[in-house]
Amino acid sequence: MAPSQPAADVVQKLLGELRLLKVENQKLRAEVEELRARVGKPDPRLQSQEAQIQRLRGDLAAARDQRDVVTDGIRQAIDRLTAALAEPK
Repeated sequence: MAPSQPAADVVQKLLGELRLLKVENQKLRAEVEELRARVGKPDPRLQSQEAQIQRLRGDLAAARDQRDVVTDGIRQAIDRLTAALAEPK
């Protein structure tokens, strides 16, 4: 019976490996299902980032408006100075 003992050990070892592989397979299936469930959902940070982008666009538009006002004021000042310097004294 000595030759059958190593075969029994091999069978037991293979059965143990099979159980481990089945457990690992279940874990991977659960992970795949979780990933599939998340694929269609938007990233929760996306809404926050979109709101921040909108705020920054508003800030940019306001800054451009202020720049235009300042630029117009400078042009008017230059025109007045040019006209004042052109007048005979």
